[in-house]
Amino acid sequence: MFSLRPLSSVLLVTAGTLAGCKSDRPSPESAGASASSAQAPKAAPTTVTVQAKDFAFNAPAQIPAGAVTIRLENHGKEIHQAQLVKLEDGKTAQDFAAAMKNPGPPPSWIKYLGGPNGAAPGQEVSTTSVLEPGQYLYLCFIPSPDGVIHAAKGMVRPFEVVAASTNAANSQPETDVTIKLVDYDFQSSKPLAAGKQRILVENMGPQGHELVLVKLAPGKKVEDFASWAETGLKGPPPAEPVGGVGVLDKGGWAVFTADLTAGDYGLICFVPDAKDGKMHLAHGMMKNIKVS
Repeated sequence: MFSLRPLSSVLLVTAGTLAGCKSDRPSPESAGASASSAQAPKAAPTTVTVQAKDFAFNAPAQIPAGAVTIRLENHGKEIHQAQLVKLEDGKTAQDFAAAMKNPGPPPSWIKYLGGPNGAAPGQEVSTTSVLEPGQYLYLCFIPSPDGVIHAAKGMVRPFEVVAASTNAANSQPETDVTIKLVDYDFQSSKPLAAGKQRILVENMGPQGHELVLVKLAPGKKVEDFASWAETGLKGPPPAEPVGGVGVLDKGGWAVFTADLTAGDYGLICFVPDAKDGKMHLAHGMMKNIKVS
């Protein structure tokens, strides 16, 4: 979310935290399959509850592969996210920690897969993705008012995705709206409407992007939220985050669910640009929208 600076430097501060992480391997959480009298039973996504507090995640250390809905509950006093990172090529959290001690861009085996973005205190948000077996991390890149990102304060959680049963859901769920992320815009298939809806977010750009959805305070614009976030979260927030999707690599997708009331909202991306290091919002990747 709005914590993101150049990813190589941001992730560097998580190295010490990751090096000490261990898996306690509790039993996976899963959702049952739904059945139809006219068709063969169709599996529902696995549902995993991730509890965030100041400053740690409480979550299963092992979940089954396939379509997974991650429900982030914020039990803390600050805004939190659960950025999903996959470690490929057999790499582990310890490999990630070691790699982050080196300057330069993250290695190619580090993949950004979205995850729930921006849950306000006392709120919950969720995303659905298809996860393959392997090693993963939850991370929170959001900073505290002191400027230190939450991952550096302990908000790092390794987990493993393991092979699932043959009837596990493994495809993209049905959605109501599609928002495409490009350099540097949000392109929606139709306006967002009041009520509950499933929003597919696809990264069609050549570099990583995120989507932060905020509900604006009366008289405020998304530019006010950007300024508040960039200047240290001082004073009353001009908007409240109501979900979205964390950083997605090129070609990535995730679905998030939003239950919106009528009013003014904003879309914004805080990811640093691959060319000049400026946040994408500085390139125009923020948009005021109206929900009715």
